[in-house]
Amino acid sequence: MDNPFQAIHADAWDPAPIDVPSINERASSLVRAHIEQLRDAGAREGTAARSTSILLLGPAGIGKTHLFTRLRKQVGPRAVFVHTRPEVGVDPSPRHVLSATLRSLRQPVIQQQHRQIDVIVGAMLATLEGGRPRFPLSFIDDCSRQPPDTQREIIERAVAQAEDRFPDTSARYLEHLLRLPFADRLSQRALFAWLSGEESSQAQLDIIGERAALREDDLILALRTLGVVATFGAPIVLVFDQLENLAEEEGKTSRIIRHARLVSELRDTVRGLVIVQMALDAVWMQRIHPVLHASMRDRLEEKIEHLALPTPEQRRELIERWRSALPQEERSKPFPSPFSTRQVDAWLAAPGMTPRMLMQGCGEAYQRRALPEAEEAGPVHTSPDERLAVAWQELFGQARRRIDEAATQAQGVAAESIRAGLLAALLVVQVKAETGETEGAPGLRIRMADGGCNMLFVQQAHHTSLARVLRAAIALADEGKVLLLREQAFVIPPTWKEVHKLLGVFTQKANASFLPLEREALARLLAVERLLSAARSQDLSDDAGKVIPYDTVMDWARRTLGCQAWGPVEALLGVTTFPVSAPPAPRPPEPPPPPPDPNAATPRERTEEASPRGTARPLADGPVLRELRKLRVASIDRLVRDVRACDPMATRATVMEELAKLPIKRFGGAIVALEEPWR
Repeated sequence: MDNPFQAIHADAWDPAPIDVPSINERASSLVRAHIEQLRDAGAREGTAARSTSILLLGPAGIGKTHLFTRLRKQVGPRAVFVHTRPEVGVDPSPRHVLSATLRSLRQPVIQQQHRQIDVIVGAMLATLEGGRPRFPLSFIDDCSRQPPDTQREIIERAVAQAEDRFPDTSARYLEHLLRLPFADRLSQRALFAWLSGEESSQAQLDIIGERAALREDDLILALRTLGVVATFGAPIVLVFDQLENLAEEEGKTSRIIRHARLVSELRDTVRGLVIVQMALDAVWMQRIHPVLHASMRDRLEEKIEHLALPTPEQRRELIERWRSALPQEERSKPFPSPFSTRQVDAWLAAPGMTPRMLMQGCGEAYQRRALPEAEEAGPVHTSPDERLAVAWQELFGQARRRIDEAATQAQGVAAESIRAGLLAALLVVQVKAETGETEGAPGLRIRMADGGCNMLFVQQAHHTSLARVLRAAIALADEGKVLLLREQAFVIPPTWKEVHKLLGVFTQKANASFLPLEREALARLLAVERLLSAARSQDLSDDAGKVIPYDTVMDWARRTLGCQAWGPVEALLGVTTFPVSAPPAPRPPEPPPPPPDPNAATPRERTEEASPRGTARPLADGPVLRELRKLRVASIDRLVRDVRACDPMATRATVMEELAKLPIKRFGGAIVALEEPWR
């Protein structure tokens, strides 16, 4: 990590978190103690380990999400960790928890080659087979070397014993779960999809020998089964993060109540869970706590821990830990380099300094470390716009990766997540929408003078359920405008003939349109939902580390993102439509290329012929090049300011990226000039 100060926001799945364990050690010790209590109870034959609930409260930037990464590092394979957060317009539900749990089980154990699914399965099988449940990964490795018939016998014995001891579980669900670590890649995809409660394709169902996806009534039973597996030595730490996002606009409380009922049911009926809730203290006490009934408070607020700010000594240790991740030539210098003693003393003495504010202050100082003293003495704070533009680019990149990860599992992005993104975009353009469901497909509706519009998010993976939604959409189109939205890359197979026929009938109707959602448009929707969620969670901060208010973020989004011109928003508001007769079918495979001509020039040779060595290639014209030609010589800070004056969407990162592609001459670490005049 060349610049550890860039990680302003903790990544829940960071493989190597930088940590000072003494900061809020009481909170992490409390969670660890509950994990060990469950493990000890599970080790005693026939003991049912009751789930517990812990509530962690603190201000923005205190390190709530970082505690999750610390616990993963400290606990290792002694527990499995699940991280989930509310999404705009998505009601808390058992399906949401089950999906988040299976998604987290795919994650690796920190500093290990194994995944969390290996931990939970290995602990149970080792216990029931008379092995060492404290070493689940060793048991998984040993079992993986056994012949398939032996593996099958071990799984069958485990299922039979679990049925005898815990009759309120699903033997079918348990068998599929225990098969996962030993299945081939294709079977693992099918098993993960089915176990998570998501809709499986017919091909996936055939692979695992199932006829249909889990029904709504099966979900709590599936969670109970997971809890039983957890009681054998690997408790599930179920973390609900950013719960301040449950507080809705206009004082609505329905999502808070649904969350409270869900957590209460999980705590009372599912074994093997350590439920950890995290929220901003002010929002919890002002918006969530007053709404809860007494019985809900007894469960959700069973144990409350308030997180504290780091002491000056802990701040100093944080700086030293961050320094240890700098390049060798910088960290080899004596402390406090690359900072000055004056800077460090100011950080240690500042009141109300959160870890995030400290990291941001270090990051600003680190970027300016090579400036001349005259420039360092007068730091220029950029407007929140630049910080928000940087945050937007980061969230946009994360959204792209999320789409690509779903594609690697042969799945589309969850329909509810796409709807959450569109709801967030509608919030930006100040349009109210109602949420609903049609034949299992999430939908939303806006009301307008012409009667409004219904949009259904049709991410179904099975032809039967998609056909059912299409029949309902055809009926809706007789009454008013209906839009169907589906991820473009999540192609409807040409073999789904009934689906294509129904889609043709649907799109022939005057009020009906089908919108294939391409990757970049989908990434924008996912990113804007994360942006607004981060704003509500007070996770966006300015140069000084102070929280950027939600209203400021919303104003920036309205001025900058142009949500009203995004295709799904335009279609929903009736500005334009995208009628098509059917979604694009998969393209036939390209014919194999002809064998290469041995006499033909290689691509490298052809390029060199087209651009002779003595001819300089023209520089790509861009804002950085234009401003640098005007200034001739400039500090990087000056260049960033001038480029942003011409292009408000530009950031330091984009300037540095373009600068890296230009032939420049550097004077120290902070002054640059075009190379041409210096040749």
